[in-house]
Amino acid sequence: MADDPAIAFEHVSKSYASGRGESGAAVDDLSLAVQPHEVLVLVGPSGCGKTTTLRMANRLVEPTSGRILLQGEDVTTVDPVGLRRRMGYVIQNVGLFPHRTVAQNVATVPGLVGWDRKRTAARVEELLDLVGLPPDRYARRFPHELSGGERQRVGVARALATDPPVLLMDEPFGAVDPVGRRRLQTEFAKIQRTLGITVMLVTHDIDEAVRMADRVAVLSPGAHIEQLASPLDIVARPATPAVADLVGRGRTARLLALGRLEPADLDPGVQDGTGGTPLQVGAELGDVLSALVGADGPVPVHDDQGRVVGSATPATVVRALDRLTEPEDETHATADVDAPVGTLRT
Repeated sequence: MADDPAIAFEHVSKSYASGRGESGAAVDDLSLAVQPHEVLVLVGPSGCGKTTTLRMANRLVEPTSGRILLQGEDVTTVDPVGLRRRMGYVIQNVGLFPHRTVAQNVATVPGLVGWDRKRTAARVEELLDLVGLPPDRYARRFPHELSGGERQRVGVARALATDPPVLLMDEPFGAVDPVGRRRLQTEFAKIQRTLGITVMLVTHDIDEAVRMADRVAVLSPGAHIEQLASPLDIVARPATPAVADLVGRGRTARLLALGRLEPADLDPGVQDGTGGTPLQVGAELGDVLSALVGADGPVPVHDDQGRVVGSATPATVVRALDRLTEPEDETHATADVDAPVGTLRT
């Protein structure tokens, strides 16, 4: 049905027997819905069950109990191989076939599902362009001839080859250097917005989570949901000590990246030409702070019609941060299997 979540976990558990015959729950009674077209990021400490959760979605790990639905269909009732061909999957070390060219790697799933050569070739060319690897330069290369970031792009292209409704990503950029990682995150966000694909992504990096997600699910051991909310709410209003600990000392810097300048934050207006280059209402708070560093006084702020509606000063930034961190009602950040898609990425 059109109103179904893209993926739904209904009271799902996964237990493993220890060497002493004891049973431990890697995932304990998890209920969670991934809405169509959103990026939901699972983040939490090592061993909290986030990767197990992801792998149960495509049955690389079988649940012990509960139900997992893909667009309303119970995944345990369908052929697991066919299921995996319907869901894109990207992992940290990519897993490209070393003896096959870039084009052949991207064409893997179309070949398995029976696409003809002409259709496959056109799709490979389209996807290589989409991920920033011009086909005339990359199609005939082999994986060992690529950088880590380029291999990761090929992995994304391969996962998207047959237009899957859902893309699962397990630490997808973890093996890439920090500069390349940030670039890949930005480019992937553009691709996701272009295609509107549903993404469920696992990371241990809170910065990656808040940068890429529509909603973030912070997990504790057993895949217990500590908080399920927009990136801004996770950073500004941690619901539990575990979430606050994960956000850590970089909270203010993250708020500067996530927060936006609103009319209520502004000081009285000043004339254009004083205090530096004018800002716009809705500007990222980090950009506001950068403008103030280079200014010799208050910076004019325009609305979307170009009218001066106030000015920005250091006090403006403080007010904005105070606004973002004001407590809201207790229901605001509770975990809810039917919670709506959160604030879009900034």
